Amino acid sequence: MALNKIHWQTIKNKILAKADSVLGIDIGTGSIKIVEIKQKDERAVVTKIAIADFDAVIFDDSRLLKPELAAILRRQIAINGFNSCRVVAAIGGRSIFIRQITVPPMTAGELREAIKWELEKYIPYAPVNCYYDFAVLGAAGSGIGLRVLLAAAIKDSIDTLVTVLKDCGLQPIAIDGEAFALYRSLSNAENSLLLDIGQYLTQLIMYQQGIPQITRNIPLAGRQFTELLMKELGLDAEKAEQLKQARQDLLPPVSQAGNYSQAQEQMLLLVAELAREIRRTIEVYQSQHKEAAIEKIIVSGGGASLTHLVDRLKLFFDIPVILHNAAAAIEHSPAVDAGYLQAIAPRLGVAVGLALRGGAG
Repeated sequence: MALNKIHWQTIKNKILAKADSVLGIDIGTGSIKIVEIKQKDERAVVTKIAIADFDAVIFDDSRLLKPELAAILRRQIAINGFNSCRVVAAIGGRSIFIRQITVPPMTAGELREAIKWELEKYIPYAPVNCYYDFAVLGAAGSGIGLRVLLAAAIKDSIDTLVTVLKDCGLQPIAIDGEAFALYRSLSNAENSLLLDIGQYLTQLIMYQQGIPQITRNIPLAGRQFTELLMKELGLDAEKAEQLKQARQDLLPPVSQAGNYSQAQEQMLLLVAELAREIRRTIEVYQSQHKEAAIEKIIVSGGGASLTHLVDRLKLFFDIPVILHNAAAAIEHSPAVDAGYLQAIAPRLGVAVGLALRGGAG
């Protein structure tokens, strides 16, 4: 819709790189995803992809550990032969806070000063410890005042990430929020709830007219399914993870009614718990925003690849539940295997969205 395009253009600032390739780097708690995108005749073309799963701890109390992260990143850059050194990376989780606020009518200069002095009213961090920015979305629903999207991020998180990237010989041109990056890789998702299932956390992002309204993290993600298999089948973490990725029947298909194994029963309970958290998020948001329209649920992230998960979630909702396909937002060069790209597409949403943001510098 036209209104959404105007809003989204304002938020993105610079949508696409002008000439050079750009790397989108998504640093998760269990893996790093790197996507290189080159703009060709206004088309976004993926030229290289790398995914590195790791056991090393690169986070300590939600803070990035520089040496550990740098070692992993340097290795991936070296062995995959990326052409560009220009990077857009992301922060997410507790390191970033996004909120829509309403302020009285004022000029751009007055608005910047007002937010500067009243920032502590809107964010859960001490203003001195964060970076922040904002975008005017338009007039408030009442016609009085302005709707403003405010984003704030912890300085230490951004400074550490920028230092690591530079130490690896990379040129950070932007640090983005995961909620913004994910939206760039979506289509027809103006009014949706996105479920990004990582290794240790699942992030729920509510979009209205393409604008992220709330983000919520829950500690139910891919690792919980792995630990369930470890307990029920007596496996170590590595074998349980391999089994989860290889077996097609660990989570029973919808067509299988009953006769479940103990492991399957427990897997189904985890899915039901995940569905409850989704429903709770929707209900709380709609109770506060009566006009909210939630048209679909989109499932993304590495955990989304669990066979039959999306079909199982569909049973709990009367709106569409679909698997996110980040590959649909891009083209790929002959050097990128189409089958491989499609198989890992649910994991690439953030990295693709970051590379699509690009930059001018």
